[in-house]
Amino acid sequence: MQKQYDEIEKRDAVVIAISQEDKDLKSHGGLPEKIKPSPRFDVVADLNRKATKRYHRTTAYLIDKEGVVQQVFPMLIRSRPSWDAIFAEMDRVAASRG
Repeated sequence: MQKQYDEIEKRDAVVIAISQEDKDLKSHGGLPEKIKPSPRFDVVADLNRKATKRYHRTTAYLIDKEGVVQQVFPMLIRSRPSWDAIFAEMDRVAASRG
């Protein structure tokens, strides 16, 4: 995702990564340092999946500026959508919003 971030920024989009594996904020605190190079996006903790239970793990969601989920991109270990497909969908959503 780091490599694609210039294209994400061109589309006036924001990436928020949610770590659901941390048991406490102390263990989460070291996560950004483990990502090399340092992430250009926010990495937030959702301890015990309190806020994200209805969302599937390892999945990317395209959410518009009104908070509506426009597309779901399952991201399995051996099967991930292409960035071209994600960018095409981002462009489609933006065009439909005028």
